[in-house]
Amino acid sequence: MNQTFDYKTTGLISGLMLGSHKSRQRGTGSDFYKKSLFLDEPDTSRLDLNASLTDPFESLHVKSYRQRSKIDVILLIDGSSSMLYGEKATLMHHVYESTKASVEAANDRFSCYLLKEKLIKLDDADALTTELTNLQPESNQAEATQQVFPILPGKPALVFLVSDFHWPETQLQSLLTVLSAHLVVPMVLWQSKEFLDFPLWRFVELTDLETGASSLVFITRDQKQKIQQQYDDRKTYLTQQFRRFNQHPFWLIDHYDARQMSRYFSMQ
Repeated sequence: MNQTFDYKTTGLISGLMLGSHKSRQRGTGSDFYKKSLFLDEPDTSRLDLNASLTDPFESLHVKSYRQRSKIDVILLIDGSSSMLYGEKATLMHHVYESTKASVEAANDRFSCYLLKEKLIKLDDADALTTELTNLQPESNQAEATQQVFPILPGKPALVFLVSDFHWPETQLQSLLTVLSAHLVVPMVLWQSKEFLDFPLWRFVELTDLETGASSLVFITRDQKQKIQQQYDDRKTYLTQQFRRFNQHPFWLIDHYDARQMSRYFSMQ
């Protein structure tokens, strides 16, 4: 199955290198921009004969175009211990491989970083596997969010932010603020068994993967509904926070499909 997806940037970007995205940069591109006077843009190769011959003042006109530009695409992956729950690690690999392949197909620039105690640059999927294998409860809470700003390019980039977003409010707000000058796609990676697949009338050991603390909970119908409601409330809260920064979350629950990413961008 094709694992690439089509992505686009909203509006125009500023860029100097030729690529496949609309840009504010004028050049010899294929995107018609406007008609201009020859005196303003003296380029005989772009003469508009029809506009020139029909001008009552006999002025020469040229066609102006905007060239298409490359963009930087950055994949930021949450390296918190909670990202080890269930099949999240497998889903992260799928996202990594799909995003990298899609960016390469679009001839854009790709980079990937893991948010742990420090910001770690990942050159390939094997590096991601190694870093996730070394994760331990209590050892990491994605504190490297404060180190993101220096690696961001000076012009707007497309940033995929992959996390379960089980972060404190201050940490979430801080990172979204740092990324506010860029086009951000928050990819909320959850597992349904985190909040749906609890057996009734049994003791279940619940472990906080961020701290390693465990507790034994007897799951009643009310308790199960309470857990589900907490996730519903969290989903509403996250959606509100993303909208404050003009971001639209992509909900990645249980499985990844590149076609859904293409549909996500087609609706923006």
